Amino acid sequence: MFSEFEHSCLLDMALECRRNGLSPSESSASLRRRTREFSAPLMIRQVVHTAFHPEHCPDLV
Repeated sequence: MFSEFEHSCLLDMALECRRNGLSPSESSASLRRRTREFSAPLMIRQVVHTAFHPEHCPDLV
């Protein structure tokens, strides 16, 4: 499991990508570049999924 702070930061970035019109795959690539691949791919996939499907986790978005 990853820290709440890291999750929060990644989720904010993923939501920003969505607001800017990026697709989920473009958002994942953007997060990997922006974090310089510091964050694990699984974490990035999870936050992008949450950002693009907020109905699955409404308390996080």
